[in-house]
This record gives sequence, structure tokens and C-alpha cells, in this order.
Amino acid sequence: MKNFICISALLLCTLACRKDSLDSVVMTMPMQETTEPKETSAPTSQVVSMTDLQNQTIILQGTFTSGVHTTSGKVFIYEDKNKNYSLVFENFKTDAGPDLRIYLAEDKVLTNFTQITDKVNTNGSYILPIPATVDLKKQTTVVIWCKAFSVLFGSASLK
Repeated sequence: MKNFICISALLLCTLACRKDSLDSVVMTMPMQETTEPKETSAPTSQVVSMTDLQNQTIILQGTFTSGVHTTSGKVFIYEDKNKNYSLVFENFKTDAGPDLRIYLAEDKVLTNFTQITDKVNTNGSYILPIPATVDLKKQTTVVIWCKAFSVLFGSASLK
């Protein structure tokens, strides 16, 4: 009877050790990351260099405030001698997100908006051309918007 108990105890210990080993292997296996790829390249619609701004005039400017995501930096609208307008981001920073867009609108809920680009550089200083269809008397809010989820990342009122 002693032998039966000893063998049973040894067998139970062996099985228990194997179960613990199996659980620890399963528990410590690395999980696959499921993060979205980050947008790292500058917008392709950049047409002017920062040095070209010396011959232009600032007509509007604003500071970004956060929406759902932290957004910071300054934004300016410059006018050149031919009445072409540029949207200039200075020390801009926002979180990366899917399907980010930059709009000029009448307000931060996108009343009467015009898309400036769908290639958002989420960190740095850069320049984007403003289409001639934008009405700068009315569309004075720069909006960083996630189109896929209808989320306001941040905005700046231009004055």
C-alpha cells in the first residue's frame, strides 16, 4: 500500500510539474504587436521651402489646441506677391493615427471645410499650399481630423 501511495504521489507531482511548465511557456510567449504603421514622411504636397517665406507676408496665425489627442504647435497663413497662400506648420506635433487629414474649415466641427492634405506629417515644421477654392474670410480654422473614426485630433483658430 505504501508503494501505491508513493507512486501515486510521484505521478501526481510529475503531472503537476508538467502542467506548471506548460502554463508558464504559454503565459510567457511574446504577444504579437498590432500597432498601426506611423506616418513618417513629409507631405508630398510641400512646394515651398522655409527660406522662401522671407518674401511673403503672414496674414493669419494660430496655436493648436488638443482635441481627443494631444496636439501642439503654431500655424500661419502666408501670402506671396502673386496672392498664393501657404499653410505653415511650426513645431507641430500630434499623435499618429489612421487616415489623418488636414482641413481648413469655418469651425472645428468641419462646417464648410476644404481638405488641404491626406498626408499628415505628425511632427515638425513644414509648408502646404492652400487651394484657390479656400475662402480665408470664412475658413479660418485648421483642423487635424481622423476621417476613419470621425475624431478631432486638434485644431487652431486663425486670427
